[in-house]
Amino acid sequence: MRTIGRFAASLAAVLALGSGAVRAGDDLIIALKFIPTSKPGQVRAELKDGLSGKAIALLIDDARAVKTKDIVGEGTGRGDDTFRIRSAGYMPSYLKSVLTDRFSAWGVLFDDSSDLVLRVRATRYYVRETHQAFNSVFQGEVQLPWTLMDRAGHVFAQGTALGTGTTKGMWRNPVNCEEVLGDALERATATILSDATLQDAWLAAKPEHGNAVLVAATPMPKGRVTMLTADGRYVPAPRPPAPPKSPSQLLGEVNKLRRQQLGTDVLVAYVAKQQLSSAFTADDLVAWKKAGVPDPVMKEAVKRAP
Repeated sequence: MRTIGRFAASLAAVLALGSGAVRAGDDLIIALKFIPTSKPGQVRAELKDGLSGKAIALLIDDARAVKTKDIVGEGTGRGDDTFRIRSAGYMPSYLKSVLTDRFSAWGVLFDDSSDLVLRVRATRYYVRETHQAFNSVFQGEVQLPWTLMDRAGHVFAQGTALGTGTTKGMWRNPVNCEEVLGDALERATATILSDATLQDAWLAAKPEHGNAVLVAATPMPKGRVTMLTADGRYVPAPRPPAPPKSPSQLLGEVNKLRRQQLGTDVLVAYVAKQQLSSAFTADDLVAWKKAGVPDPVMKEAVKRAP
């Protein structure tokens, strides 16, 4: 009877531990493990002829905007409580190992001494768990801006790749967190390598030797954003607007269009889509007037100033 009593007490303790020993406010620690749920070959990238023989070096930057670099997500409890999700591991090394593995599987040749460098900056690596009545929903998101450049600092191509993952699972389950982050990372990685702009620049690049890549980080790329959709399509986002022009630069473009005998209405419409970096000075107004720009075009250009 005493043995049965001890067993019953132990069972009650285990049940209590499973239901309430871990509070919602306690941090959840997960490993940096790459365990995507995709089937072999389901997520892939195809290389153009000639790329597999042109080696590159891979450089990874952790540029996430988080308070501490171990924060990789957040979750909700059974009430209004929330908890942080933290990682145990060094993010740059983990990302480099995963990208090297995936790229190699898709035919990329790596050489750390190569003058052609693919720089990848991780700006988002995040999982959000939302607790529901019978399970939790896990959503992962990875964002990887990339730059193809040489060691002298010349940029050949750049862009940003996104990847997402979603699954249902048990509350505060580390494996579910690792799965959706693995799915998101694999899709973002495939999106980088599948980018036609990247592959074309890679083939055409004639890299020069230098140390710019190793000395200073490049700014976050402002190129187009692509992502891998659930049905296997790579979807490009619209390219960002052109940078603002000075009044003299815009005058040069207007004069170029006028030489093509374009009408005033067309010029006004063109100028209306531009943005100036500075206001018109007296010299700018004189230059536009001397150039013979029609008054409606000049009035529209003045409106484009900040």
